[in-house]
Amino acid sequence: MSAGGAGGQGFTLDPDAATSAAGKLNIAADQLEDAGKALADALSAEGACWGDDESGQEFAKDYVPGAEGAVKAFTSIVEGIRALKTNVETAVQSMEGADETVRGVLKEGGGV
Repeated sequence: MSAGGAGGQGFTLDPDAATSAAGKLNIAADQLEDAGKALADALSAEGACWGDDESGQEFAKDYVPGAEGAVKAFTSIVEGIRALKTNVETAVQSMEGADETVRGVLKEGGGV
């Protein structure tokens, strides 16, 4: 599947390769999701191990938001990768649909 542009420039899409790559994105998202859950579980298991004294409270000011942010970052990355997978699949379907339309027009002897 290819598309031309000005001066003969364009791109080529291998639908099977793109779909296969999209499937691998899902695997990566699953692995990152598992890692994020493991991190959240480990942080939860440790609890507030720094104590309630002044130095412990000072430590917690930076540590707690950082730890929570790290867990949220895993969730955001996983969502982004899954959205990318969906977008790749949608793009492949759109390109295949466009190719089918052009083929149909050309078979009927029409112009594009």
